[in-house]
Amino acid sequence: MKRLFYNIAAFFLFAATAVNAQVSDPVLMTVNGKEVRRSEFEYAFNKNNSNLVAGQQTVEEYLPMYIDFKLKVAEAEAMRLDTLSSFREEYEKDRAQMAEEYFIDNDYIVSEAHKIYAKDSATIGKDGFVKVSHIVFVAKQKDDKAAVKIAKERIDSAYLMLKEGKSFEDVAKFFNIPARAIEPFEIIRGQAYKEFEDVAFALSDGKYSEPFESPAGFHIVRKISARPFGTFEEYKPAIISMLEQQNIRKAARIKRGQDLAREFGGNMTPEEALAREDSLLESKYPEFGNLMREYYEGLLFFEVSTREVWSKAQDDVAGLKKFFKKNRKKYAFDSPRFRGAVVQANSKENLEQIKSILAGKQLSEYKSSIDAAFPADSMRLVRVEIGVFAEGDNAWVDKLGFGKGEEPKLRKGFNVVELVGGIIEKPETYYDVRGAVSNDYQKYLEEKWLKSLRKKYKVKVDEEVLKTVNNH
Repeated sequence: MKRLFYNIAAFFLFAATAVNAQVSDPVLMTVNGKEVRRSEFEYAFNKNNSNLVAGQQTVEEYLPMYIDFKLKVAEAEAMRLDTLSSFREEYEKDRAQMAEEYFIDNDYIVSEAHKIYAKDSATIGKDGFVKVSHIVFVAKQKDDKAAVKIAKERIDSAYLMLKEGKSFEDVAKFFNIPARAIEPFEIIRGQAYKEFEDVAFALSDGKYSEPFESPAGFHIVRKISARPFGTFEEYKPAIISMLEQQNIRKAARIKRGQDLAREFGGNMTPEEALAREDSLLESKYPEFGNLMREYYEGLLFFEVSTREVWSKAQDDVAGLKKFFKKNRKKYAFDSPRFRGAVVQANSKENLEQIKSILAGKQLSEYKSSIDAAFPADSMRLVRVEIGVFAEGDNAWVDKLGFGKGEEPKLRKGFNVVELVGGIIEKPETYYDVRGAVSNDYQKYLEEKWLKSLRKKYKVKVDEEVLKTVNNH
C-alpha cells in the first residue's frame, strides 16, 4: 500500500509539474507538427541579437529567419540525415566534450586550490617576495684560507667601486662576472641562506648592502623591489593549471560521481551515477539542453544546406551555365577585361612549356592542366596567375595587356614574363564572372528551396504567445 501510495503521489507530482511547465512555457509555433516552445525561440533570438550594438532585430523581423531555419532542419530530419553514422559520431563526440563539465566537481577543485594557496601563503609569510641581484665571490668554508682571503679582498674592492659610483654592471664587468650572474631574481623566506635572506629583506628598494659572508661565499646584494603574497584570485588560475597537470579533474570526476550516487540513492557506483546523470542533462539543465539542441540542429542545417544549396552553387556547372545565360545582361563589364594568365618563369624554355600546355584550353581548364603537367615542387620554376583582370588588378596585365603603367620588376628567380590569353569586351561564359554568378545562383537556389519547403511543411504560429516573447 505504501508503494502504491508513493507511485500515485509521484504520478500526480509529475503531472502537476508537466502542466506547470506547459503553462509557464507555452508552445509558440509548430513546424511540421513539431512543437517549438517560447523559451526555445527566446534562447535563439536573444543569442543572435546579443552582440549587436546597432540595427538589432525585432522579434517580428527575426521570426521568418527562424522559421526558415526550422524548415531546413525539418527537411534534414525527413532525409534522415540525423541517422548517418558520420552525423551521429560527430554529434556524440562533441556532446561528450560539452557534457564533461557537468561531471566535474569544480567546488572540489577550488577547495584543493585554496589548500595549496593557504600552504604557500603560510610558507611565504608576511615578508612576501623580494627581487634582488647580487655580486658573489664563491669561497666555501671548507676552502683553504688563501682562497677565502682572495674572495674577501675582491668583495671589498667591489664594494669600494660601488661607493665610488660604479654601477653593478660595471663592477661585474670589471671582475669578469657574466651578465647572467647578476640578473635579478625573486626569493621568499626559506629559499636562500639565512645570512642572505636577512640582508635582502632588510634593505630598502634600490639600495645595496655592505659585503657579508654566507656559507656560499662573500656577497653584495642590491634590492630592486618587494611585493606581498597576492590574493587567492590572483593565484587561482596558476594553481588550478598546476592541479590539472596533476590530473585533479579525474579526482574531481570521482568526487562528483560519489555525490550523485548519494543523491540518486541505491547502490550505484560513481561511474553508474555519472551515466545516469548524463541521460538527464538536457532536462535537468536548461542551458545545456538549449546548447545541445542548437548544436544538433546546427549540424543538420549545415549538412542539408551543403547538399541542397552550397555545393550546387559551386559544382553544378550545367546549372551555373544556364543561370548565366538567362541573366547575361546583369554581368556586363563596365570596361574591357584581360582573360587568361600571367606567366613568369626562370627560363624561356619553361615559359614556352606553360604556353604550350595552355594553348587552346578554356580558362576553367588552366589550373588542372598545369597541375597535371608540373609537379608541385617544380612550381618554384614558374609562377602562373590565372583570372579575369580589370585594369588596375595586376601590374603586368596593365603593362602588357592594356599598355598602361610602368613595367614592374620580375619576382626574384624569374627572368621572363608573358601573358597568355586576350582582351574581352564582355563575359562570354559564366566562368568569366564566376564569383558573382555563383553568389547569385546560390541565392536563387536558396529562395527556390525555401519556397518548396514552405509548401511541403505546415507552420503555425500562436500570435498571442509571440506577443509575450521577452515580455513575461
